[in-house]
Amino acid sequence: MERTWKPTTGGILTIITGIMGIAGGILVIIASRWVHLLGSIDWSGWIEEWSGPWGPGAADIPNMIGDIVGISATVLLIAGIVVLVFGAIALAGGISALKRRRWGLSLAGAILSLPIMPVLGVLAIIFIALGRHEYE
Repeated sequence: MERTWKPTTGGILTIITGIMGIAGGILVIIASRWVHLLGSIDWSGWIEEWSGPWGPGAADIPNMIGDIVGISATVLLIAGIVVLVFGAIALAGGISALKRRRWGLSLAGAILSLPIMPVLGVLAIIFIALGRHEYE
């Protein structure tokens, strides 16, 4: 069986996006923890001083900030976990492509690298699909 550059190139691109996805997912998870810490700050004194004569409606602002921060931290945590999982599968698929084993995993890794780095993901999908005949 002839070995071409296509699965190797697709595997390398998928490994790069997998590493980026794992690193990005970890950073987003850390950011979600920092955003969560913002929710624990007592904003009421600052908002009372800032709002001044603008009205009694400013008293609800600290509660709204707390709600927004809580929702934002949760969304960031979920997004970070998803990107981390996509990156891990992409990394496994890239390694599989380099070894030319398990074409399905290689293609799945390339497909899941698409949301992480679209240009590299598209190229990885093309190269792995074109090199399908080289897999065991």
